[in-house]
Amino acid sequence: MSYDFFDCEVRDGVATLTLLGPSAPSLQDLGDELVDALLRLQEDRAARVVLLTDAGGPFDTAMDLRAAAEAQAGDAGMGAVAADLDTIRRVVTLMQELGKPIVAAVAGDVRDSGFGLIMAADVRLAAATATFTTQDLRLGLLPDWGLTSTLPRAVGPNRALDILWSGRTLSADEASRLGLLDRVFTPQEFEQEVEAYCRRLAGIPQPALRLSKLAVQQSGEFDLTTMLSLEYEAQQQCWDSRETTAGLMAGLDGDEPDFGIPGSEDED
Repeated sequence: MSYDFFDCEVRDGVATLTLLGPSAPSLQDLGDELVDALLRLQEDRAARVVLLTDAGGPFDTAMDLRAAAEAQAGDAGMGAVAADLDTIRRVVTLMQELGKPIVAAVAGDVRDSGFGLIMAADVRLAAATATFTTQDLRLGLLPDWGLTSTLPRAVGPNRALDILWSGRTLSADEASRLGLLDRVFTPQEFEQEVEAYCRRLAGIPQPALRLSKLAVQQSGEFDLTTMLSLEYEAQQQCWDSRETTAGLMAGLDGDEPDFGIPGSEDED
């Protein structure tokens, strides 16, 4: 797949989306490409895991502040930002509904909307060099990319408000202590550890990955009795899967399972 604002490569079961360039693309342009990529990867049997990475450079996206300021001052309605918000909603919804794990791995400066984008991932990994800054609320607009949901779920409501209101930059170490990151690695081990993590996910039967993601997402909505019933039904789907058969037999023999992952697809 070929895009203007990120590279997309599928190899050994891992689809890597790497944001390109030091300058931030517009929300609309980047969002449209992300929507297209996620829809394609959902159907791509070669892509078992999605890795979203910054390649060590700045990771952010930009709202057209001039257009927004002129429209707001001129009482022209929310047309200047409505398209961006709609694109954001589509991307985050697709990320949540994608039946494959999405791993965000960053090593550079993550700021503004880029912060919300990585928070929408299922797992967040970082090098110790990474920093994190939310959108500046002094602009008078709320943070987007679902941050009002993902941030308090990760750190609690009080800390979420402090991060949003203070506008301070968090180091990778502090972000990890607060619960924003799942793992932090030294710069020397970062790429190797991220690759190993994604390869492990690619080696898990897809039904188990998809259904565990769904169950965890719904865990806050239902009581234990309901979740036990959901687990039972999900286990039946796993049991009927050929990949589970391969996983069980490989585990019995002490081997790595072979799911017959198709070769990498790199198409326009």
